[in-house]
Formats: sequence, C-alpha cells, structure tokens
Amino acid sequence: MPTKHTAVIARHRRPFAARTKAGGLLLATAVLAGGALVQAAQAKASTAPIVVDSLSVSATPDGQLKATTRVHATRTIKVQALAVAARSAGGGAFDFPGAAPATLSASPTTYTSGSRVFPAGTYTYFVSYKVHGSWYRLSPVNSFTTGGGSASTPSGTPTATASPSPTVSTPTPTPTPTSTPTATASSSASDAPLGVPGTWRNVFDDEFNGTSLDGSKWNPNWLGCSGCTTKPVNSGELSAYSPSQVSVSGGNLHLKAVQQSATVNGTTYPYVSGLVESNGKAQFTYGAFEARIYTPASGTQIANWPAFWTDGQNWPTDGEMDVMEGLGGSACYHFHSPAGGPGGCASGSYTGWHTFGAEWAPGSVTYYYDGKQVGRITTGITSAPMYLILNNAVSSTHGGPTQVPADMMVDYVKVWQH
Repeated sequence: MPTKHTAVIARHRRPFAARTKAGGLLLATAVLAGGALVQAAQAKASTAPIVVDSLSVSATPDGQLKATTRVHATRTIKVQALAVAARSAGGGAFDFPGAAPATLSASPTTYTSGSRVFPAGTYTYFVSYKVHGSWYRLSPVNSFTTGGGSASTPSGTPTATASPSPTVSTPTPTPTPTSTPTATASSSASDAPLGVPGTWRNVFDDEFNGTSLDGSKWNPNWLGCSGCTTKPVNSGELSAYSPSQVSVSGGNLHLKAVQQSATVNGTTYPYVSGLVESNGKAQFTYGAFEARIYTPASGTQIANWPAFWTDGQNWPTDGEMDVMEGLGGSACYHFHSPAGGPGGCASGSYTGWHTFGAEWAPGSVTYYYDGKQVGRITTGITSAPMYLILNNAVSSTHGGPTQVPADMMVDYVKVWQH
C-alpha cells in the first residue's frame, strides 16, 4: 500500500504484465566542445529566415582557433542558441564552444565563438541555431585546414534560407555505465505535440537551458522538504531520492542514479537517484504531455526504472498516467485508477533519445512514442488535476537490468491544451 509523505498520499507505478524484448540500439548524437550541443544530422527545414552574411575562422595568439559569423533575420526571432559547428573529414564533431541565446533581427548580429585546439586535418564548419528544442544548419558550409592550430578559410557564399543537414555524419556511440551521452537531438521543430492531431496552445514548457533546476516549476525529490533526501515512491524501489542527483547542464535535465547508501526514516537504501515533480507548482486536467528523454541502457534494454508520469493528489482515486516507464527493459504506458491499471509496452528499442507523449482527453488517453501512436486506453480515465514527475528509479523487481552510475537526461518537458 502507498504510504503518506507530508500531507499528500504517495502513489505507486504498478507494472503491467505484458512486456516485450527491446530491439537494436539506434542513437544519433553529436558533441559540441565546451558544453554546447549541436545535432545537425536530423535537422529539419526551418521557417526562420536567417541569413549568414559572413563566416570565418581565425587563430588566437596561443595557437587555438575561433569562429566569427555575422547574421541577420528578415523578421525578429529569438533562438535558444547560436553556435558554429565543425566536422572533421571523418564526420567527427569538433564544434566551437560558447553557444549562446540570441535575438536576431534585420540589424546584423556578430557572434564570436570560444576558442579551441583542433587536431591536424581538414574540417567543414557552418552556423547552427536552436529553436523549439531542434538544431538547424545554415548555409554556407565552409572549410579550413589546420596543422594543429592555425587555419586557412576559403570564403563561402551565404544563402538566404536555412537548410537541413541530413548528410552530415555524426558518431553513434553506445552508452556505457561510465560514459554520459550529451546530445540533445530534438524530434519536434514546432510548438505542438509530436504526432498528436488538433490545434494546441502551450501551457507549460521547460527546456532546461539554464545552469540549475527552475524552482518555480519543480521540486527535486519525492514530496519532501527542500534539500531533503526522501524515501522511494514505491516499496519495490532500491533508491532514495536526493536533490544531489538532480542537475541542469548542457541544455538537459540530469537525473542520475549511483550506488551510494542513504538512510531515510530509519531505512537504508543502497542507491540514491534523481527525481523532479511539479506538485504545488504546476498541475493539469487533460491536454497533451510530452518529454524528450534519454533512457539509460544496459545492452539493448532500458536500464533501471526510468519514468515520465503524472499523478493526482489522492492515489488511485485521482488517477496516475504513466506516459513512459521502463519495465523489464521495455518502454511501457499505463493509466491507474480505482478501476485498475490497463496499459502495455511498445515494440522496438527505446534506449537513448526518444520523444514520449500522451494525449489525455475525457474518457481516453492516447500514447505517442516518437510521434507514432503506440496505444490507447479508454477505461478508468479520471478527471482530477495531475502534476508532472520524472524519475530514474532503481528496482530489482519492476525495472530493467540495474545499471549504475546511470544518467537519465531530459531535453524538454511540455504540456499543451486546447
């Protein structure tokens, strides 16, 4: 049975019997040096009329290289980040550090990157920008050759429109327990839920572009005091939730699970991990809920028990909507209420970066993974407000293979309503 935390009844994600084996692992990532992140391989056509007026690379006195570009837009547009990306002849990412937000207009804006050392070789480079969680590449694509410091840069002819870059090759690493992938390839270039029909207005948006968790939107533990380590959500979990395992950097929310004992209310847990929830700060009745999440992997299976879900104040009377939870290595969905907990698991592999969404409407919840419908539930759907939760649980009974340290990353969380 759930137990009480403060004045709120704790709730419990209960596993569904149906499980599927995860398939092959597919990631498309690129790393931008200095903490900024660019994903050009899956960029989409842009509606933003941004023009590159000039683009060049120069050497600094200490032998490093930096990029300078001058751009303007035919209408005012705010971009989440403006950067200069570079690719080696073999497709490796050696991007210039210092991506920064910008407001572009008809008046030209000059952007100068940070400096870095490039291994000897020939590189292509281009201006890239991020809007609505997606990266885009602009023409021209110039090139330079360096012997390890200085560079020569042939001039390029800028074009008046942004161009997608499906031909840029990027590394596709397989995550390991000791490495943290850092790409934030986003699958949606417009402010609308991916794959969900209808007209929507955004009512909640966090793209984690700062350097710390937004306290006006999130609490960094499970219904506990600020800064406290709290007990697990579920009796089947092996990890306490500590704010120390919650961080924001590189455009992502990081929810880390590590092997570290913690004692809460007289019970010692072998792991601590990260959780955020919006109780008391944001709750919704009906709408489209979406998050782009990196699920940690063990081989081709989702590791641990990561989840994106919503919950009411009175479990199970007010309902619980599991948009995605990793069960037995698969990505699964459910809706809990006094009538039960129907749901299922999507076929295929959902390790790495994927977009998980659900449309909650009167009498139904429809689930979308990467913009494709994977399930629909029409029984026991409640109508009480629910708040948002994301957590990287560790469980020996409900989740996939235990893997620590493990980093569950979130590119963005959004909610829309009609």
